[in-house]
Amino acid sequence: MTIHRSVRALSRGLALIGELNTSGPSSAQQLARKSGLNRTTCYRLLQTLQQEGYVTFDDKSALFGLTPQVRRLSEGLSSQDLSRQAALPPMFGLLEQVSWPSDFAVFELGRMMIRESTHSFSPFSVHRSMVGLSRSLVRSALGRAVLTAASAAQRREMLEICASLVPEDAALTRDRRYVSRFVARTRSDGYASSVGETEQGISAIAVPIGGVGPVIGSLNIVFFTSAMTPEVAARRYVASLRQAAHDIERRWRAAQA
Repeated sequence: MTIHRSVRALSRGLALIGELNTSGPSSAQQLARKSGLNRTTCYRLLQTLQQEGYVTFDDKSALFGLTPQVRRLSEGLSSQDLSRQAALPPMFGLLEQVSWPSDFAVFELGRMMIRESTHSFSPFSVHRSMVGLSRSLVRSALGRAVLTAASAAQRREMLEICASLVPEDAALTRDRRYVSRFVARTRSDGYASSVGETEQGISAIAVPIGGVGPVIGSLNIVFFTSAMTPEVAARRYVASLRQAAHDIERRWRAAQA
């Protein structure tokens, strides 16, 4: 990852916004003292923020305050941004414990879309760019975990969308016996699994991630089929996987509150 040198003016401007958000309307002198900036720099930054519409100045009280435009910065936060914020710290914690890579995925347009991944950081991965790629709803552990956790109505809707939008999975999606078998097995095992069904030589186990309402996605651990079976992987890692999924769910709920 390339780390760029931070722009000092931007950092200082954000610090002033943060201070106004914490303390409320304040004078330039108060902001300079609390932020550690000299008064001239503080005035210059406040004037720029005022020109851009993020800060207002009250002539009577001589206090600066935030405008409603600042709220738009947080209101524009997408579900994808939220999912990344929720998923990444627990995923890196999981990577430290198991070394094998993981993917966090959500249901989108009939597939499981990978939103975050630790493949780039795992010593055991042959994939370096997974974010933005998709996995099968019915053949991947990610998809099976979500389908099993969903309500019957949600599962039916997801399968119908998959059958309509993903031609290569349409036949399996409509095969009720096939779907019922892996749903029953996933429930019995307590985790979803796949062996070479999305990519030759690659296996995975996965668990669902709940949210405020329907299941929001799933989290897997990916490993070489030659290294171990899903049963062995589950014995070694499923407790850590479930804890990471629980942490993601908790962080997601907090972000939505």
